[in-house]
Amino acid sequence: MNRDNILYKLRRRGQVLASKFISDELLCKIYSRAILKKSINLKNPKTFNEKIQWLKINYFPNNALVVKGTDKYRVRNYIANKGLDNILVPLIGQWDSVENINWDKLPKKFVIKCNHGCAYNIICTDKDDFDKSEALKLLNKWMNEDFGEFNIERHYSKITPHIICEKFLGENIVDYKFFCFNGIPKFIYVSSNMINDRDAEIGFFSMEGEKLDFSRDDYKTIKIDKLELPSFYDEMKNAAEVLSKDFVFVRVDFFIADGNYYFAELTFTPAGGMIPFNPPEYDYKLGKMIDISMFEKQENI
Repeated sequence: MNRDNILYKLRRRGQVLASKFISDELLCKIYSRAILKKSINLKNPKTFNEKIQWLKINYFPNNALVVKGTDKYRVRNYIANKGLDNILVPLIGQWDSVENINWDKLPKKFVIKCNHGCAYNIICTDKDDFDKSEALKLLNKWMNEDFGEFNIERHYSKITPHIICEKFLGENIVDYKFFCFNGIPKFIYVSSNMINDRDAEIGFFSMEGEKLDFSRDDYKTIKIDKLELPSFYDEMKNAAEVLSKDFVFVRVDFFIADGNYYFAELTFTPAGGMIPFNPPEYDYKLGKMIDISMFEKQENI
């Protein structure tokens, strides 16, 4: 095991322990100080990150629809009920325990994942060369984790863990992520090379595909000045509108592969509400797009 893996495991264990003894608000402040290198104001949130942190403490865990939308298995029902089942990645199987997986029936290529966290994915590109014992080890580990404890995203903690297997879409997938505010997509976040996180490149673009003048400090910036929007872009944008109507904020994510687009996930707390925007003033500019005044009034009743 290399040094990075050891440090990662120690950090995760520390987060779980801290979540049991320290208040969510204080932990959010501690984590934000460590990652963003600045204090956050949760009493009077103004920035994008502050408002996402406020929502993840005070609102998202108590909203059944947010919990369902976060669940990577049950969200499929939400998508189908919106009349968009045609954009779901084909489901190969689902199981409530590792022991129930029939590996022999899985195709040569597939993606297997847990529904109750982020980055709980295993990609198989050749079953003949697939390390099943390592996959079992990871799946067992994930199934016994409470992902919501790591970055204080308690809406994940409300999800009943399942394992799902979906069709493998290919290796050259591009992600289109629509940042939506009260059902209106405002800008696009595009990422590529996401299979290897260290090589990932990201960029923010207008709804017309023009490169916006801000980025993230924790990823390489994608080397594209203007997106070549796919022929189905308007259809994809309309799907983002439909799927975001029920939420004050959500990022609606799609995969693009082989000339088609597929629903990927709904993301309510991108980066746990700790995105290192560059330049930093965009944290304030984007924060103006989230209106939490209604929820603040409810809290004070």
